[in-house]
Amino acid sequence: MKKAFIITTAILSCLILILGVFLFNTSRNLTATSASLESLYQRSFFDLVDNVNNMEVDVSKLMVSNDSTSQQKILASIKQKTSDAENDLSLLPINSNLLDSTTKFMNQLNGYCTSLISYKDGKIEKEDYNIISNVYSSIASIKKELNDVMEKIMSGYRILDNIGSEDVIGDFSTILSNLTNDTIDYPSLIYDGPFSETTLKKTIKGLKNEEITKDEAESLVLKIFEKDVTNINFIGETNGNFETYDYGVNTENGKNYFLQITKQGGFLLNMNSNSLSENSEEKENISLDSSEDFKGSLPSEIATSFAKKLGLENMQSVWSASSDKICYINLAPVEDDIIFYPDLIKVKIDLTSNEIMGWEASSYAYNHCEREDLIPQLSKEDARKLVSDNLDVESEKLCVIPLDYIGETLAYEFAGKYNGFNYYLYIDAYNGNQVRVLRIIQTDDGNLVM
Repeated sequence: MKKAFIITTAILSCLILILGVFLFNTSRNLTATSASLESLYQRSFFDLVDNVNNMEVDVSKLMVSNDSTSQQKILASIKQKTSDAENDLSLLPINSNLLDSTTKFMNQLNGYCTSLISYKDGKIEKEDYNIISNVYSSIASIKKELNDVMEKIMSGYRILDNIGSEDVIGDFSTILSNLTNDTIDYPSLIYDGPFSETTLKKTIKGLKNEEITKDEAESLVLKIFEKDVTNINFIGETNGNFETYDYGVNTENGKNYFLQITKQGGFLLNMNSNSLSENSEEKENISLDSSEDFKGSLPSEIATSFAKKLGLENMQSVWSASSDKICYINLAPVEDDIIFYPDLIKVKIDLTSNEIMGWEASSYAYNHCEREDLIPQLSKEDARKLVSDNLDVESEKLCVIPLDYIGETLAYEFAGKYNGFNYYLYIDAYNGNQVRVLRIIQTDDGNLVM
Protein backbone atom coordinates (compact mmCIF):
# COMPACT_ATOMS: atom_id res chain seq x y z
CA MET A 1 0.00 0.00 0.00
CA LYS A 2 2.80 2.35 0.97
CA LYS A 3 4.68 1.42 -2.19
CA ALA A 4 1.60 2.19 -4.33
CA PHE A 5 1.26 5.55 -2.60
CA ILE A 6 4.91 6.38 -3.37
CA ILE A 7 4.48 5.39 -7.03
CA THR A 8 1.28 7.43 -7.35
CA THR A 9 2.97 10.44 -5.74
CA ALA A 10 5.94 10.11 -8.12
CA ILE A 11 3.66 9.93 -11.17
CA LEU A 12 1.69 12.98 -10.03
CA SER A 13 4.93 14.86 -9.39
CA CYS A 14 6.11 14.08 -12.92
CA LEU A 15 2.79 15.18 -14.38
CA ILE A 16 2.91 18.43 -12.42
CA LEU A 17 6.47 19.01 -13.60
CA ILE A 18 5.50 18.34 -17.24
CA LEU A 19 2.46 20.60 -16.91
CA GLY A 20 4.61 23.31 -15.38
CA VAL A 21 7.13 23.11 -18.23
CA PHE A 22 4.27 23.19 -20.77
CA LEU A 23 2.65 26.22 -19.14
CA PHE A 24 6.02 27.96 -18.88
CA ASN A 25 6.75 27.40 -22.59
CA THR A 26 3.23 28.46 -23.56
CA SER A 27 3.55 31.61 -21.48
CA ARG A 28 6.95 32.31 -22.96
CA ASN A 29 5.60 31.88 -26.53
CA LEU A 30 2.64 34.17 -25.80
CA THR A 31 4.98 36.74 -24.30
CA ALA A 32 7.25 36.52 -27.34
CA THR A 33 4.28 36.91 -29.70
CA SER A 34 3.00 39.87 -27.72
CA ALA A 35 6.44 41.50 -27.79
CA SER A 36 6.75 40.91 -31.54
CA LEU A 37 3.33 42.42 -32.26
CA GLU A 38 4.00 45.41 -30.02
CA SER A 39 7.33 45.89 -31.79
CA LEU A 40 5.58 45.73 -35.19
CA TYR A 41 2.93 48.26 -34.13
CA GLN A 42 5.44 50.65 -32.60
CA ARG A 43 7.76 50.43 -35.59
CA SER A 44 4.82 51.17 -37.93
CA PHE A 45 3.73 54.10 -35.78
CA PHE A 46 7.26 55.53 -35.52
CA ASP A 47 7.63 55.19 -39.31
CA LEU A 48 4.32 57.06 -39.70
CA VAL A 49 5.54 59.86 -37.41
CA ASP A 50 8.84 60.04 -39.27
CA ASN A 51 7.11 60.26 -42.66
CA VAL A 52 4.71 62.98 -41.49
CA ASN A 53 7.53 64.96 -39.82
CA ASN A 54 9.57 64.86 -43.03
CA MET A 55 6.48 65.66 -45.09
CA GLU A 56 5.90 68.81 -43.03
CA VAL A 57 9.48 69.92 -43.73
CA ASP A 58 9.15 69.18 -47.45
CA VAL A 59 5.89 71.13 -47.84
CA SER A 60 7.41 74.08 -45.99
CA LYS A 61 10.34 74.01 -48.43
CA LEU A 62 7.90 73.93 -51.34
CA MET A 63 6.28 77.15 -50.13
CA VAL A 64 9.56 79.08 -50.43
CA SER A 65 11.01 77.37 -53.49
CA ASN A 66 10.90 79.10 -56.87
CA ASP A 67 13.12 76.74 -58.88
CA SER A 68 11.31 74.14 -61.01
CA THR A 69 14.03 71.48 -60.59
CA SER A 70 13.95 71.82 -56.80
CA GLN A 71 10.15 71.82 -56.82
CA GLN A 72 10.08 68.56 -58.78
CA LYS A 73 12.42 66.85 -56.30
CA ILE A 74 10.41 68.09 -53.32
CA LEU A 75 7.09 67.00 -54.88
CA ALA A 76 8.50 63.54 -55.64
CA SER A 77 9.65 63.28 -52.01
CA ILE A 78 6.22 64.31 -50.66
CA LYS A 79 4.51 61.86 -53.01
CA GLN A 80 6.66 58.98 -51.74
CA LYS A 81 6.04 59.92 -48.11
CA THR A 82 2.26 59.98 -48.59
CA SER A 83 2.42 56.42 -49.96
CA ASP A 84 4.60 55.32 -47.06
CA ALA A 85 2.29 57.02 -44.54
CA GLU A 86 -0.77 55.23 -46.01
CA ASN A 87 1.05 51.92 -45.66
CA ASP A 88 2.03 52.74 -42.06
CA LEU A 89 -1.60 53.55 -41.21
CA SER A 90 -2.77 50.24 -42.70
CA LEU A 91 -0.43 48.33 -40.35
CA LEU A 92 -1.86 49.88 -37.19
CA PRO A 93 -4.75 48.25 -35.25
CA ILE A 94 -7.10 51.22 -35.64
CA ASN A 95 -10.81 51.37 -36.38
CA SER A 96 -10.64 52.38 -40.05
CA ASN A 97 -13.71 54.64 -39.88
CA LEU A 98 -11.83 56.90 -37.48
CA LEU A 99 -9.08 57.57 -40.01
CA ASP A 100 -11.05 57.84 -43.26
CA SER A 101 -10.29 61.57 -43.57
CA THR A 102 -6.57 61.12 -42.94
CA THR A 103 -6.21 58.20 -45.36
CA LYS A 104 -8.18 60.03 -48.04
CA PHE A 105 -6.08 63.17 -47.51
CA MET A 106 -2.83 61.20 -47.96
CA ASN A 107 -4.20 59.50 -51.08
CA GLN A 108 -5.36 62.76 -52.63
CA LEU A 109 -2.19 64.63 -51.69
CA ASN A 110 -0.29 61.89 -53.52
CA GLY A 111 -2.38 62.51 -56.64
CA TYR A 112 -2.14 66.28 -56.25
CA CYS A 113 1.65 66.05 -56.19
CA THR A 114 1.49 63.97 -59.36
CA SER A 115 -0.58 66.66 -61.07
CA LEU A 116 1.88 69.39 -59.98
CA ILE A 117 4.84 67.33 -61.22
CA SER A 118 3.26 67.31 -64.69
CA TYR A 119 2.79 71.11 -64.80
CA LYS A 120 4.16 73.20 -67.67
CA ASP A 121 7.95 73.08 -67.58
CA GLY A 122 7.62 71.42 -64.17
CA LYS A 123 7.03 74.75 -62.44
CA ILE A 124 4.26 75.35 -59.90
CA GLU A 125 1.84 78.16 -60.77
CA LYS A 126 1.18 81.02 -58.33
CA GLU A 127 -2.46 80.08 -57.76
CA ASP A 128 -1.41 76.72 -56.31
CA TYR A 129 0.40 78.24 -53.36
CA ASN A 130 -2.88 78.89 -51.52
CA ILE A 131 -3.69 75.18 -51.69
CA ILE A 132 -0.14 74.27 -50.69
CA SER A 133 -0.44 76.61 -47.70
CA ASN A 134 -3.64 74.83 -46.61
CA VAL A 135 -1.93 71.48 -47.09
CA TYR A 136 0.91 72.63 -44.86
CA SER A 137 -1.52 73.66 -42.09
CA SER A 138 -3.16 70.24 -42.18
CA ILE A 139 0.12 68.35 -42.12
CA ALA A 140 1.41 70.52 -39.25
CA SER A 141 -1.74 69.64 -37.26
CA ILE A 142 -1.35 65.91 -38.03
CA LYS A 143 2.30 66.12 -37.00
CA LYS A 144 1.39 67.65 -33.62
CA GLU A 145 -1.24 64.99 -32.87
CA LEU A 146 1.06 62.12 -33.83
CA ASN A 147 4.03 63.44 -31.87
CA ASP A 148 1.83 63.79 -28.77
CA VAL A 149 0.96 60.07 -29.09
CA MET A 150 4.62 59.19 -29.65
CA GLU A 151 5.53 60.86 -26.36
CA LYS A 152 3.01 58.60 -24.60
CA ILE A 153 4.55 55.51 -26.23
CA MET A 154 8.05 56.63 -25.29
CA SER A 155 6.80 56.91 -21.70
CA GLY A 156 5.66 53.27 -21.62
CA TYR A 157 2.24 53.31 -23.32
CA ARG A 158 1.64 49.95 -25.07
CA ILE A 159 -0.43 49.90 -28.25
CA LEU A 160 -1.30 46.20 -27.89
CA ASP A 161 -2.86 46.78 -24.48
CA ASN A 162 -5.17 49.48 -25.83
CA ILE A 163 -6.61 48.21 -29.11
CA GLY A 164 -10.08 47.44 -27.73
CA SER A 165 -12.35 44.55 -28.66
CA GLU A 166 -15.13 43.67 -31.06
CA ASP A 167 -17.66 45.95 -29.40
CA VAL A 168 -15.39 48.53 -27.78
CA ILE A 169 -13.21 51.07 -29.59
CA GLY A 170 -9.81 50.92 -27.91
CA ASP A 171 -8.00 53.82 -26.32
CA PHE A 172 -5.39 53.81 -29.10
CA SER A 173 -8.08 54.36 -31.77
CA THR A 174 -9.73 56.99 -29.59
CA ILE A 175 -6.47 58.92 -29.21
CA LEU A 176 -5.86 58.89 -32.97
CA SER A 177 -9.45 59.94 -33.66
CA ASN A 178 -8.16 63.50 -33.17
CA LEU A 179 -6.78 63.14 -36.71
CA THR A 180 -10.36 63.13 -37.99
CA ASN A 181 -12.14 65.61 -35.74
CA ASP A 182 -12.53 69.34 -36.21
CA THR A 183 -9.03 70.14 -34.94
CA ILE A 184 -7.72 69.42 -38.45
CA ASP A 185 -9.05 71.23 -41.50
CA TYR A 186 -8.38 69.01 -44.51
CA PRO A 187 -8.20 70.97 -47.77
CA SER A 188 -10.19 69.85 -50.77
CA LEU A 189 -7.86 67.98 -53.11
CA ILE A 190 -9.92 66.51 -55.92
CA TYR A 191 -7.14 64.79 -57.84
CA ASP A 192 -6.71 61.05 -57.22
CA GLY A 193 -3.93 59.52 -59.30
CA PRO A 194 -4.54 57.35 -62.39
CA PHE A 195 -5.85 53.88 -61.62
CA SER A 196 -5.31 54.52 -57.90
CA GLU A 197 -8.03 54.07 -55.30
CA THR A 198 -11.11 54.90 -57.36
CA THR A 199 -13.26 57.56 -55.72
CA LEU A 200 -16.86 57.35 -54.58
CA LYS A 201 -16.80 53.63 -53.80
CA LYS A 202 -20.16 52.90 -52.23
CA THR A 203 -20.79 49.21 -52.69
CA ILE A 204 -18.64 46.13 -52.22
CA LYS A 205 -18.98 43.98 -55.34
CA GLY A 206 -16.01 41.61 -55.18
CA LEU A 207 -16.76 39.52 -52.07
CA LYS A 208 -18.92 36.41 -51.74
CA ASN A 209 -22.13 36.87 -49.79
CA GLU A 210 -21.60 34.26 -47.08
CA GLU A 211 -20.01 35.30 -43.79
CA ILE A 212 -17.22 33.22 -42.27
CA THR A 213 -16.42 32.55 -38.61
CA LYS A 214 -13.24 33.46 -36.75
CA ASP A 215 -12.15 29.79 -36.83
CA GLU A 216 -12.61 29.68 -40.60
CA ALA A 217 -10.57 32.88 -40.95
CA GLU A 218 -7.77 31.34 -38.86
CA SER A 219 -7.80 28.25 -41.09
CA LEU A 220 -7.31 30.55 -44.09
CA VAL A 221 -4.35 32.23 -42.39
CA LEU A 222 -2.76 28.82 -41.76
CA LYS A 223 -3.37 27.88 -45.40
CA ILE A 224 -1.61 31.05 -46.58
CA PHE A 225 1.56 30.24 -44.62
CA GLU A 226 1.24 26.45 -44.83
CA LYS A 227 3.69 24.91 -42.33
CA ASP A 228 5.79 28.01 -41.65
CA VAL A 229 3.72 29.45 -38.76
CA THR A 230 5.27 29.39 -35.28
CA ASN A 231 2.64 31.60 -33.64
CA ILE A 232 -0.72 32.98 -34.71
CA ASN A 233 -2.44 35.59 -32.58
CA PHE A 234 -5.99 36.88 -33.01
CA ILE A 235 -5.74 40.66 -32.52
CA GLY A 236 -9.37 41.65 -32.86
CA GLU A 237 -11.97 42.75 -35.38
CA THR A 238 -12.12 45.85 -37.54
CA ASN A 239 -15.53 47.28 -38.37
CA GLY A 240 -14.86 49.82 -41.09
CA ASN A 241 -15.78 49.82 -44.77
CA PHE A 242 -14.76 46.18 -44.58
CA GLU A 243 -15.40 44.07 -41.49
CA THR A 244 -12.32 41.95 -40.88
CA TYR A 245 -10.70 39.46 -38.53
CA ASP A 246 -7.19 40.74 -37.76
CA TYR A 247 -4.23 38.47 -37.00
CA GLY A 248 -0.57 38.71 -36.10
CA VAL A 249 1.61 35.87 -37.37
CA ASN A 250 5.19 34.85 -36.57
CA THR A 251 6.94 32.56 -39.07
CA GLU A 252 9.88 30.16 -38.84
CA ASN A 253 12.17 32.59 -40.66
CA GLY A 254 11.59 35.21 -37.96
CA LYS A 255 9.23 37.49 -39.87
CA ASN A 256 6.15 39.14 -38.38
CA TYR A 257 2.99 39.65 -40.42
CA PHE A 258 -0.25 41.54 -39.94
CA LEU A 259 -3.26 40.15 -41.84
CA GLN A 260 -6.88 41.14 -42.33
CA ILE A 261 -9.43 38.52 -43.47
CA THR A 262 -12.86 39.84 -44.44
CA LYS A 263 -15.85 38.42 -42.60
CA GLN A 264 -17.83 38.58 -45.83
CA GLY A 265 -16.45 35.98 -48.21
CA GLY A 266 -13.26 35.10 -46.26
CA PHE A 267 -10.98 37.21 -48.48
CA LEU A 268 -7.38 38.25 -47.77
CA LEU A 269 -7.76 42.03 -47.80
CA ASN A 270 -4.37 43.09 -46.43
CA MET A 271 -1.11 41.43 -45.48
CA ASN A 272 2.01 43.32 -44.45
CA SER A 273 5.47 42.57 -43.11
CA ASN A 274 8.21 45.12 -42.54
CA SER A 275 10.84 42.41 -42.08
CA LEU A 276 13.30 42.07 -44.95
CA SER A 277 15.47 38.96 -45.14
CA GLU A 278 18.71 39.34 -43.22
CA ASN A 279 22.14 39.35 -44.86
CA SER A 280 20.58 40.35 -48.14
CA GLU A 281 22.65 41.98 -50.83
CA GLU A 282 21.64 44.95 -52.94
CA LYS A 283 20.46 44.03 -56.44
CA GLU A 284 21.16 46.78 -58.93
CA ASN A 285 19.63 47.30 -62.35
CA ILE A 286 17.13 44.49 -61.90
CA SER A 287 15.26 43.55 -65.05
CA LEU A 288 11.88 42.20 -64.07
CA ASP A 289 11.50 40.51 -67.43
CA SER A 290 14.74 38.54 -67.32
CA SER A 291 14.96 35.20 -65.56
CA GLU A 292 18.74 35.60 -65.35
CA ASP A 293 18.29 38.06 -62.48
CA PHE A 294 16.48 35.56 -60.26
CA LYS A 295 17.16 32.14 -58.89
CA GLY A 296 13.83 30.39 -59.28
CA SER A 297 10.58 32.10 -60.17
CA LEU A 298 10.15 35.62 -61.48
CA PRO A 299 8.38 38.03 -59.09
CA SER A 300 5.36 38.10 -61.43
CA GLU A 301 5.13 34.31 -61.24
CA ILE A 302 5.42 34.40 -57.45
CA ALA A 303 2.60 36.96 -57.25
CA THR A 304 0.25 35.09 -59.62
CA SER A 305 1.00 31.76 -57.90
CA PHE A 306 0.11 33.28 -54.53
CA ALA A 307 -3.12 34.65 -56.00
CA LYS A 308 -4.03 31.18 -57.31
CA LYS A 309 -3.48 29.72 -53.85
CA LEU A 310 -6.14 32.16 -52.64
CA GLY A 311 -8.53 31.04 -55.38
CA LEU A 312 -7.97 34.02 -57.71
CA GLU A 313 -7.62 32.74 -61.24
CA ASN A 314 -6.77 34.65 -64.43
CA MET A 315 -4.63 37.18 -62.56
CA GLN A 316 -1.72 38.60 -64.56
CA SER A 317 1.06 41.07 -63.82
CA VAL A 318 0.21 44.36 -65.56
CA TRP A 319 2.91 46.49 -63.96
CA SER A 320 6.12 45.89 -62.04
CA ALA A 321 8.86 48.04 -60.55
CA SER A 322 11.74 47.50 -58.16
CA SER A 323 13.38 49.60 -55.48
CA ASP A 324 16.38 48.36 -53.48
CA LYS A 325 15.47 44.82 -52.37
CA ILE A 326 11.73 45.13 -52.99
CA CYS A 327 9.65 44.39 -56.08
CA TYR A 328 6.16 45.84 -56.52
CA ILE A 329 3.72 43.95 -58.72
CA ASN A 330 0.26 45.07 -59.84
CA LEU A 331 -2.02 42.13 -60.63
CA ALA A 332 -5.26 42.44 -62.57
CA PRO A 333 -7.79 39.91 -63.88
CA VAL A 334 -7.47 39.26 -67.62
CA GLU A 335 -10.45 37.58 -69.29
CA ASP A 336 -11.06 37.22 -73.03
CA ASP A 337 -7.90 39.30 -73.53
CA ILE A 338 -9.45 42.23 -71.62
CA ILE A 339 -7.49 43.71 -68.68
CA PHE A 340 -9.64 44.85 -65.74
CA TYR A 341 -7.67 47.71 -64.19
CA PRO A 342 -10.30 48.66 -61.54
CA ASP A 343 -9.68 45.25 -59.91
CA LEU A 344 -5.97 45.78 -59.22
CA ILE A 345 -4.21 43.91 -56.42
CA LYS A 346 -0.89 45.31 -55.23
CA VAL A 347 1.78 42.80 -54.21
CA LYS A 348 5.12 43.46 -52.51
CA ILE A 349 7.93 40.87 -52.79
CA ASP A 350 11.25 40.47 -50.98
CA LEU A 351 13.72 39.99 -53.84
CA THR A 352 16.23 38.25 -51.59
CA SER A 353 13.97 35.47 -50.36
CA ASN A 354 11.28 35.67 -53.10
CA GLU A 355 8.66 35.85 -50.33
CA ILE A 356 5.44 37.88 -50.34
CA MET A 357 5.82 40.85 -47.96
CA GLY A 358 2.67 42.76 -48.79
CA TRP A 359 -0.77 42.27 -50.33
CA GLU A 360 -3.38 45.03 -50.71
CA ALA A 361 -6.63 44.03 -52.42
CA SER A 362 -9.27 46.60 -51.45
CA SER A 363 -9.79 47.72 -55.09
CA TYR A 364 -10.46 44.11 -56.10
CA ALA A 365 -12.83 43.63 -53.16
CA TYR A 366 -14.73 46.79 -54.06
CA ASN A 367 -14.90 46.46 -57.84
CA HIS A 368 -14.57 42.86 -59.05
CA CYS A 369 -17.76 41.60 -60.66
CA GLU A 370 -19.14 40.10 -63.84
CA ARG A 371 -19.24 42.84 -66.45
CA GLU A 372 -21.73 42.81 -69.28
CA ASP A 373 -21.89 44.48 -72.70
CA LEU A 374 -18.12 44.67 -73.09
CA ILE A 375 -18.46 44.91 -76.85
CA PRO A 376 -16.49 47.77 -78.42
CA GLN A 377 -18.40 50.03 -80.80
CA LEU A 378 -15.11 51.11 -82.32
CA SER A 379 -12.70 48.73 -84.03
CA LYS A 380 -9.08 48.60 -82.96
CA GLU A 381 -8.07 49.88 -86.38
CA ASP A 382 -10.40 52.89 -86.13
CA ALA A 383 -9.20 53.61 -82.59
CA ARG A 384 -5.60 53.46 -83.81
CA LYS A 385 -6.36 56.23 -86.32
CA LEU A 386 -7.28 58.51 -83.40
CA VAL A 387 -3.81 58.17 -81.85
CA SER A 388 -1.29 60.92 -82.55
CA ASP A 389 1.17 60.10 -85.33
CA ASN A 390 3.90 61.27 -82.94
CA LEU A 391 3.42 58.16 -80.78
CA ASP A 392 5.38 55.15 -82.01
CA VAL A 393 2.86 52.48 -80.93
CA GLU A 394 4.43 49.23 -79.71
CA SER A 395 1.40 47.38 -78.30
CA GLU A 396 -2.41 47.53 -78.40
CA LYS A 397 -4.74 46.02 -75.77
CA LEU A 398 -8.38 46.13 -74.79
CA CYS A 399 -9.06 47.00 -71.15
CA VAL A 400 -11.55 48.34 -68.64
CA ILE A 401 -10.29 51.47 -66.86
CA PRO A 402 -11.72 53.60 -64.03
CA LEU A 403 -12.92 57.06 -65.00
CA ASP A 404 -11.71 60.14 -63.13
CA TYR A 405 -14.40 60.40 -60.49
CA ILE A 406 -16.95 57.59 -60.85
CA GLY A 407 -17.61 54.64 -63.10
CA GLU A 408 -15.48 52.86 -65.68
CA THR A 409 -15.33 52.31 -69.41
CA LEU A 410 -14.02 49.90 -72.02
CA ALA A 411 -10.97 51.35 -73.75
CA TYR A 412 -8.13 50.57 -76.10
CA GLU A 413 -4.69 50.90 -74.51
CA PHE A 414 -1.95 52.01 -76.89
CA ALA A 415 1.58 51.79 -75.45
CA GLY A 416 4.43 53.45 -77.27
CA LYS A 417 7.28 55.92 -77.29
CA TYR A 418 7.79 59.53 -78.22
CA ASN A 419 10.96 61.57 -77.86
CA GLY A 420 12.56 58.94 -75.61
CA PHE A 421 9.60 58.63 -73.20
CA ASN A 422 7.15 55.75 -72.74
CA TYR A 423 3.44 56.57 -72.90
CA TYR A 424 0.12 54.79 -72.40
CA LEU A 425 -2.82 56.32 -74.26
CA TYR A 426 -6.45 55.22 -73.76
CA ILE A 427 -9.21 55.60 -76.37
CA ASP A 428 -12.82 54.95 -75.28
CA ALA A 429 -13.98 51.86 -77.20
CA TYR A 430 -17.56 53.17 -77.34
CA ASN A 431 -17.24 56.78 -78.49
CA GLY A 432 -13.60 57.25 -79.56
CA ASN A 433 -12.79 59.90 -76.92
CA GLN A 434 -9.26 60.02 -75.53
CA VAL A 435 -9.96 59.32 -71.85
CA ARG A 436 -6.45 59.08 -70.41
CA VAL A 437 -2.80 59.52 -71.33
CA LEU A 438 -0.01 58.40 -68.99
CA ARG A 439 3.73 58.92 -69.15
CA ILE A 440 6.34 56.74 -67.48
CA ILE A 441 8.89 58.73 -65.51
CA GLN A 442 12.17 57.15 -64.42
CA THR A 443 13.16 58.13 -60.86
CA ASP A 444 15.82 57.04 -58.39
CA ASP A 445 13.17 54.81 -56.77
CA GLY A 446 12.01 53.12 -59.97
CA ASN A 447 9.42 53.97 -62.62
CA LEU A 448 6.50 56.28 -61.92
CA VAL A 449 3.24 56.40 -63.89
CA MET A 450 1.89 59.87 -64.56
